[in-house]
Amino acid sequence: MTIAKRPLRLAMAAASLAACGAWAQDDADLQKKLANPIADIVTLPFQWTTNYNAGPFEKPQYTLNIQPVYPIKIGGGWSLINRAIVPLLSNPAVLPGQDRKDGLGDITYEAFFAPPAGEGGWIWGFGPAMVLRTATDDRLGAGKWSLGPAVVGLKESGPWTVGALATQVWSVAGDDNQPNVSAFTFQPIVSYRLDSTQSLGYIGIVTADWEQKRSSQRWTVPLGVSYSLLVRPEGFVPMNFVVGAGYNVIRPDNASDWFVRFQVNFVLPK
Repeated sequence: MTIAKRPLRLAMAAASLAACGAWAQDDADLQKKLANPIADIVTLPFQWTTNYNAGPFEKPQYTLNIQPVYPIKIGGGWSLINRAIVPLLSNPAVLPGQDRKDGLGDITYEAFFAPPAGEGGWIWGFGPAMVLRTATDDRLGAGKWSLGPAVVGLKESGPWTVGALATQVWSVAGDDNQPNVSAFTFQPIVSYRLDSTQSLGYIGIVTADWEQKRSSQRWTVPLGVSYSLLVRPEGFVPMNFVVGAGYNVIRPDNASDWFVRFQVNFVLPK
């Protein structure tokens, strides 16, 4: 596949320019922040996922998600955490005679208003989630503009970070010939730090398509595990590598069963 090459080159160039930034956090503190989706750090993750046996012909589906996170202090100890998911997709055919379709999917933007961390390690935030109609082909997106709430909550205790991030969006505009959207996502946050640079965690996002009339076609529930390693190359920005795999124990017809994931996350100076 070639869809990952240009974004990765751009990320490497940007990270090289930023490598002169000072880093006060030690490895353990930085690793804890990497497990927190609304931490006060600037990150640029590139997440590659291969979904096996997808579609009626049981072919692989490939996704490269570019997921920048940029926090902004807004006063009173509160922060605005800006998160985006830019998906580059390679979807298999769904009808006989079709070719594989590559391109940009629908971009998701989330903005979390987050107060200072509370007593006992509790961290939370809330805000809007928006799904933009940016797909370059009908097979790569929903054909709708969607909007709804997003919430996140987690607790840090010793080597553990445990919580969840949830969104619910409804279509508000778009192609009238495409089905309406009512989509729920629930991302468990479970991370256990083995030492100052290594951790184990859960990977996978639970989803529900409320527009599906049959409950058997509504839910996707994955179970997966990941291993992450934080490194600090000399003359470069910190990088966090994540590898993992999982299985969709509940899934609609024609959905993928197994998936594997590789992610590299560049931690950039603010």
